[in-house]
Amino acid sequence: MKLPANKFTLFAAVWLAAGIYALIFRESGNAPPPFPHFDKAAHFALFFAQIWLLAKAFIHDGLKIPYRGLLAFALLFAAGSEWAQAAFTATREGSVGDGIADMLGASAALWLAAKTAAVKKTARRPSAQ
Repeated sequence: MKLPANKFTLFAAVWLAAGIYALIFRESGNAPPPFPHFDKAAHFALFFAQIWLLAKAFIHDGLKIPYRGLLAFALLFAAGSEWAQAAFTATREGSVGDGIADMLGASAALWLAAKTAAVKKTARRPSAQ
């Protein structure tokens, strides 16, 4: 899968670096979360944004979205980040629940991307009169 060279690919790369930093290199603090299961919402949002930015890069250039490739990337990133949190951090742990939240966020982003691409495709079609 070759990524398009546009601003959304750049945004996705920056978001990926920030996500890796937040998940692995930044230790969690002692403050209680704002609401129960806040970490699941954060994982969902992190993966939603990552996959949306990658899909948007394809949409922006009018290319077909590589759904399987993006899902495979999300699964590898989810598994890798959960493993790294368990192996390399003292204040975080790997969690199947977090991995599920990651994949739900990625799936929601791909659903939105499919709807957005369909609307753009319909808008590009000349109307028959």
